[in-house]
Amino acid sequence: MENKAHSFLVNWTVNFIKNKDVISKKIEKIENGKDGFDLYVKYKDREQYFIIAANIADIDSIIQRINNNNYFSIVTINSKGNFYAVIKSWNKLVNFRFLNIIFVNPFSELDKKWIIFPHTHHKICDESSLENGLKSMFGMVEPIEEQQLIAKITG
Repeated sequence: MENKAHSFLVNWTVNFIKNKDVISKKIEKIENGKDGFDLYVKYKDREQYFIIAANIADIDSIIQRINNNNYFSIVTINSKGNFYAVIKSWNKLVNFRFLNIIFVNPFSELDKKWIIFPHTHHKICDESSLENGLKSMFGMVEPIEEQQLIAKITG
């Protein structure tokens, strides 16, 4: 079942990336599985690697795969568990200049996604209000758990 959720999220991400590029037309190619990443996107001006996981409870294993030499995106579902995994590892995540995390719920009646850039956010945000600030972003997209996502896609 995890594979169904994963391939659904990979497809969602490809569509999201292509839609974002409709005007700027900077994408040169999109590859699956390059260098062990779920997606690799070659833009005219940079490269970006995508790690796609419905559940990021084990975020440390993800952090070990990223660096400050490339652009990275983590795509995950907008679940409470994933939200708190990011809060818990915040002080590690802020060290990566080119990292963003995309929380999604393609079935949300509200927004479908919210995106955080921990490095940038950390610079402009007061640490004492971090969790509340992120909670308000989290609340713009309906939360969804992995089982709910699987139920919706297998329908």
